[in-house]
Amino acid sequence: MSGSYNSALLGEKLYKEEGGEEKIHVFNSRSASVGETLIGRKIQECEEAGMDFEQVVETVEAYIEEQHTYFVLENLDTLRKNGRLTGLKSLVVSALNIKPVMGSTPEGTICQLDKSRGMKKALAKMAEHVAKDAVKPEEKILAIAHCNCPERAEAVRKLILEKVKVKDSFIVDTAGISSMYANDGGIIVVL
Repeated sequence: MSGSYNSALLGEKLYKEEGGEEKIHVFNSRSASVGETLIGRKIQECEEAGMDFEQVVETVEAYIEEQHTYFVLENLDTLRKNGRLTGLKSLVVSALNIKPVMGSTPEGTICQLDKSRGMKKALAKMAEHVAKDAVKPEEKILAIAHCNCPERAEAVRKLILEKVKVKDSFIVDTAGISSMYANDGGIIVVL
């Protein structure tokens, strides 16, 4: 999502250069898909609470700092095609049915957290990482996005909720570019 973020920063700069005086803040989500949905909901919550501009920015930036993104994909072709995996690694991983458990770094880059043979085991490992990394989960919303696999998403929610208590949870379908990256069977979790 760095391209979208950079475009938003450019738009802010152009607006100010043309004399625009409205306050603008571009959030770097350091996430994707349903992580950005959660950020949008947090902004709305702040607005509804009557916070001023600076309070909204401060509250949402703190929220982003504590947010973690995780994903397991059925198919790694898109990551391979955009240079995130070498062709050889992608072929070996696919041939051996190895599913990497991926996550985001504090800077918003993708990192491999774990791996497992088979989707079911990889999703269980992802749930363990979500539980282990959770900061004040009882105050947060667990969000899960899936690409054409609602039953899998519900199973992941159940695995996570067996390990941590959260304020609320929801599941959504991926859309747009998230669907292209997740491919059929992909699961994205944000807490």
